[in-house]
Amino acid sequence: MMHPAVAGQFPPNPAPANPTTQAVIKTEESNLATISVSTRIPEFWVELPRLWFAQFEATMNPQKQGDDCKFQLVISKLGRDALQQVSDIVYKPPDSNKYQALKDRLLQVFEESPERQFQRLVSELDLGSQKPSQLLRKMRELARNCQASEETVQSLWFSRLPPAVRAVLAASADQKLDNLSPIADKVMESMHQTSLTGELASMGCHSAQVSVDKELCTQMNNLMLEVAALRNEVRRKPRFNFRGRSRSRSRSRYGSNSVARTPESPDWLCHYHFRFGARSRRCEEPCNFNKRPSAEN
Repeated sequence: MMHPAVAGQFPPNPAPANPTTQAVIKTEESNLATISVSTRIPEFWVELPRLWFAQFEATMNPQKQGDDCKFQLVISKLGRDALQQVSDIVYKPPDSNKYQALKDRLLQVFEESPERQFQRLVSELDLGSQKPSQLLRKMRELARNCQASEETVQSLWFSRLPPAVRAVLAASADQKLDNLSPIADKVMESMHQTSLTGELASMGCHSAQVSVDKELCTQMNNLMLEVAALRNEVRRKPRFNFRGRSRSRSRSRYGSNSVARTPESPDWLCHYHFRFGARSRRCEEPCNFNKRPSAEN
């Protein structure tokens, strides 16, 4: 028996897929695409609602998703406070343009008025720890919403910069903001590095000063110990009277160290005899110098 292919006979074309099966496959593919897109969309930004919708639409437009899909995705990204503001639309959405109705309500509730954004532009934005170029972009965003001029933005941006940075920018021949902001970033970076170097040098000087202070304290302690040793040595040496003889020897000449110092004592001597002995030419009563055995002899 000849093979069908040899005989010029080919198998019939496969039967077309069931329309219901095709619909299920498309639905599953759409669901997978929606899940993939949802993971790339952040939670709703209450502080920057218009910017969030710009990112949302940039992510959704290539997907060719319908109005209902975008409406459901926005709801899934809303927090409790935002949901409370659109609860009527969530419970009873309009028949058409549901996404646009939801977007308009969120922008109406959370987007600041042009007057409020101008107030922030004028008085609330500071440089802080961010780069000058980052501050400029924030100021331009507020200026676009409140329709402030580029000259106003430039003047306010300059006023937020340190004096050293303003001096460098003022000397630049090109005064366009797009060209000045990178220069300001480099100047600020250089100032930060210089400040860091100064802090390190100050820490080194402080460490050196601490070392010097410790050495001085050690020297002072040594001097105090030497002074204390000298005092002890002086105390141990015999003391001398005005004639160069020790006080103990002077006392042994006129009596022992136990010579009474009260007038009632029989060995009491007046000031003159006690000091000068037999050479004294004066005497005060009651003095017992002449009554001593040595004086009688």
